[in-house]
Amino acid sequence: MTSSPYHLFDGFGIELEYMIVDKNTLQVKSIADELLKHELGSIGSDFENGMITWSNELVLHVIEIKSTRPEADLQSLEKAFAENVIRINQILEKWNAMLLPTAAHPFMNPFTDTKLWPHDNNDVYALYDKLF
Repeated sequence: MTSSPYHLFDGFGIELEYMIVDKNTLQVKSIADELLKHELGSIGSDFENGMITWSNELVLHVIEIKSTRPEADLQSLEKAFAENVIRINQILEKWNAMLLPTAAHPFMNPFTDTKLWPHDNNDVYALYDKLF
């Protein structure tokens, strides 16, 4: 790709959100900040891993993985996503946790299980929580 603006279908940006849950109970585990800290060395909101970036979301039990830049090669992007999911799951074993596909949970209680991201940009997340 060139440095000029992208044209329609020149590149694709994909974002996937995964809930972090306990491997045994499937209850949410609010440790997205710990996962990012594991890779970054300190609390941060984004870990760039080549074609894929891991990011925090509104709440501590969700991790977003997304294409770092628009990519034209969807097969390479698919492989990179799969490799990152495997890597994240390997790291989460440290907390007896795993990724649960989708950011929805069949029996999570949002009134008791929700913990907002308390780090950088928290004011934005607190406002989203209040509005929605």
